[in-house]
Amino acid sequence: MPALRICTVTDGLDAVLRVAALLSAAGEEASRTDLRLNMAQEALAAAQPGAFDLIVLATGTDGRSPDMLRALAQRAIGLGPAVLLCAPEEPLPAGLPAGLRVLRGPPFPSGSPETILTAALPAAPAPTPPATLPADGGRGWLGRLLARLSRHPAAEATPLPDIAATEAAAAPPRVHVIQPSSGGTGATTFSVNLAVALAERLRPAGDGPAVCLIDLNPQFGSVGSCFDLPENSQLRDAYRNIRRIDAEAFDACLQHPLPGVAVLQTPTEIMPFDALGAGPVGELIALGRAAAPVVVIDMPHCIADWAEQVFVEADRIWCPGALDVRGARNARLLGALLEAAAPACPAGHILTRAPLRRSSEWEEDRAAFETATGRPLSAILPEGGPQVTAAGNAGTPLCRSYPKNPLARQIRAFAARIALPVPDPGKG
Repeated sequence: MPALRICTVTDGLDAVLRVAALLSAAGEEASRTDLRLNMAQEALAAAQPGAFDLIVLATGTDGRSPDMLRALAQRAIGLGPAVLLCAPEEPLPAGLPAGLRVLRGPPFPSGSPETILTAALPAAPAPTPPATLPADGGRGWLGRLLARLSRHPAAEATPLPDIAATEAAAAPPRVHVIQPSSGGTGATTFSVNLAVALAERLRPAGDGPAVCLIDLNPQFGSVGSCFDLPENSQLRDAYRNIRRIDAEAFDACLQHPLPGVAVLQTPTEIMPFDALGAGPVGELIALGRAAAPVVVIDMPHCIADWAEQVFVEADRIWCPGALDVRGARNARLLGALLEAAAPACPAGHILTRAPLRRSSEWEEDRAAFETATGRPLSAILPEGGPQVTAAGNAGTPLCRSYPKNPLARQIRAFAARIALPVPDPGKG
């Protein structure tokens, strides 16, 4: 039996997720042709009638480009069965062709294209817009979709208190864990520069290490290269006997690239994740606490068996992520995991690589991300540009090499909102 031929036309993050929900519910093997709205007109004009078994149209919920949508819908129904996906209470633009079917959701029906088309209703004149929008701005489906994918019930959006207010009401945090929701989000750049910024704030209070930065990626940890640190033979020996590490061995492994910053990098050889364990990791964190008032832990983007011990030890868990479908889904999954592992320490999600000038579409995607994760963002960090790469290649933290860089400024501002513990006057 030949594979189904499905063509999708989408515009924006909302539309992509809606199509994903429909096709995952359909559960069919298919040959996909995925088009963006701005390029679909030319592609559909070149297609022959009967080229597709199902054409799925989905646009954002803001009603943009109604003329283009009408033209695409008219062309689509001439090529094969066509359905327009809409949010449950989204008003339709006027003038849609009569042959177009409309399906509202999620949830969407499961089954073949025939089942989908049977469940869809004919396009009708635009209804009177509702007097008020739903409380979630029509975007609650994103959270439901991600909850279904992760098999966790959708949580109500619970506001995350402002960092400054939280810090004022509780003991100052000492252990900050940076757990990215995926690779390529700049998490290590954030870890390194957060440690530097916190050390600069703590440094006047004493002469000893202010921040102990621990790299817990035993395979591809790069904290050491961010400071251009030389290989430490004692570190390699300590990892080979990680279950016997003590304060003396730990101190011998620390390097001090900047005033107030002590770094425990990873060995230069690639090690299996099970080279570490919950017990040794807990001991490393305890030794880090003894070495400095603040500990920053840079985690790998995969979750190892011993990660739960790190989460339990944490006072704050910061989760850098990207504003895309993968980032939203992973953030939702990671948030649920952290709620189970460390319920007293909720995840603080941080969007990285944000544009300096944010369009209305970007802000809408940000709102959908917050709905998916069930809490407001803790911070939005801008794209740092080529200076981030230049700083990394030079082995100098961005906050030091390019202090006026937009990303460096925002990380310093973020660090300034965090309450600091009082250093032990006996250290130094």
